Parts: sequence; C-alpha cells; structure tokens
Amino acid sequence: MTKPTRGTHRRSLTVVAALSAAALTLTACGGGDDGGTEAGGDDLGLIDDGTLVVAMSGEFQPFSYFEGNTLTGFDYDIGAAMAEQLGLELDAQTGAFDTLIGGIKADRYDVLIASMTPTEERDEQVDFTDSYYVSGAQAFVGPDTDCTDITQMDQPSIGVATGTTYQDWLSENGGDWVGEVRTFSSDITALQDVAAGRLDAAMTDRNVGLYQIQESGLDLVECGEPVFTEEPAFAVKEGNAALQEALNEALATIKEDGTYAEISEKYFGKDISTTGGSDDAAATSDS
Repeated sequence: MTKPTRGTHRRSLTVVAALSAAALTLTACGGGDDGGTEAGGDDLGLIDDGTLVVAMSGEFQPFSYFEGNTLTGFDYDIGAAMAEQLGLELDAQTGAFDTLIGGIKADRYDVLIASMTPTEERDEQVDFTDSYYVSGAQAFVGPDTDCTDITQMDQPSIGVATGTTYQDWLSENGGDWVGEVRTFSSDITALQDVAAGRLDAAMTDRNVGLYQIQESGLDLVECGEPVFTEEPAFAVKEGNAALQEALNEALATIKEDGTYAEISEKYFGKDISTTGGSDDAAATSDS
C-alpha cells in the first residue's frame, strides 16, 4: 500500500519590504490538505504516531473477511479510505466481535470499523462517530419454511453471533415463542447451520445474509421484513473527541468525493450509506 501524503500545517514568516527604509514583518498560517491532520496524527491520541490501528472481526463477509491470508471487505476498504484521508498508515487487525470494545479500552486499537451499532451499553464504554451505513436485522430460514414473521414461528432454534444487537433483540423480544437461541463466533456459521438443517433460523445483517446466499450458494430465504433497522458507526476510545471529529470529517469527505459510493458498489452493487435494503423495516432498533 502506498503511503498517502500527509496534510501539514506550515507557519511561514513573510517580510514585506516597503519603498522606504521601514519594513513590516507579517506572520501567516498556511493550511494543508482539507482532510489532513497534524503530521503523524500527533493530536489524535493514536497508539502509534503516524498509524491508524483499525479493528474488525474478519468473520462478517462481505464487511470483513479473509481471502487466503489477506484481510479484505467493505469495512477494511472503508478503514483504508479513513487512514488515507487522515494522512496515516493503516494497521488493520481482527478480533472476536465481542472482544473489540475491550481492545479499544485497553489501547490495542484506535478505532473499530466493525459494523458495530451504537447501543446504550456500548456508548457507556466507547464514543461513536456518525453512522456509516444503514441496514436491517433480518431472519433467514430454509426454503421450505412457512415464515413471514419470525415471531410467529413455533419454538424455533435461532442462531446469532455473540455480542450482537441481534442477540440483544432476541433476549428482549424472544418471550415464549423462541425455543432456543444459539450463539456463534460469527454470523456466517449460524447461516450455514440453518442451511444444513441444524437450526430453524438465523438472524444477522440483511446485506450479509443476502451476500452469503449468492456467494456461497446457501439454500436460504428471508423470513418477512427486517425486525429493526440499524445504523452502524465507528467506535473510538471514550473521550477521544479529536479522533472522533477527524473521522467524521473524513467520512463526510469520502461520501462527497465518490470514494464511499465506489467501495459500496464493489460489495453490494448499491450505495448503502442511507439505504441498506431495509427501508421497510418494521421498527427502529433501540438496542
């Protein structure tokens, strides 16, 4: 990866000579690139000056996943675009989704770009940026399942990834209609178990489910409409307002200059910054 040019702030001293013997000295401040920061990100509270340490799960295809030994995906590409806008090198790392906030708090990562939806509990531990895409929580079932509303199924076994808003929703709304909630380290495994007949349903991001059905040939269908919409955001260490603001500015820039749309089209064939295919969701998530 080519190291991006860093924006700098230079102070130049200009001496203006008059026709007379007197001279007037003026001091002026010059700015660098619009999206740049102090060289090396010195004012952003980074773990290592000059580097943006970005974390994601690596198990949430197409948002973050491995092709061989290479980390890639929508979240990875957005992270690379953020680093470039900030004039920083990208250091992309992965961890189990339910450990990522702990990594931020322990100063292992600068920012989570991990399709993480802000919740009240999470917001007490980290600070979130503006949202960077919109999607919905969708239940997927086998093709022979008569399902138009997940809550109308009879005691289904449902798979979700640990520590997700989908697990929270089932915990809060499961009531008597859910038979069993099984948790997995990744959403993909839950979807595969439904296709294999080991689960009645799985709940995950709608875009993830549809992508897996197409790319992996999973024999699954949507069960009704998404049960809630969500707007994931980046997460930074609590109190790091400088990095939070810089990321918001960088995100706005890549949306304006077309970089975001290009990345989104690459993975989803559409711009998911405002619509993720979940416009008709039944409710908005409070979790």
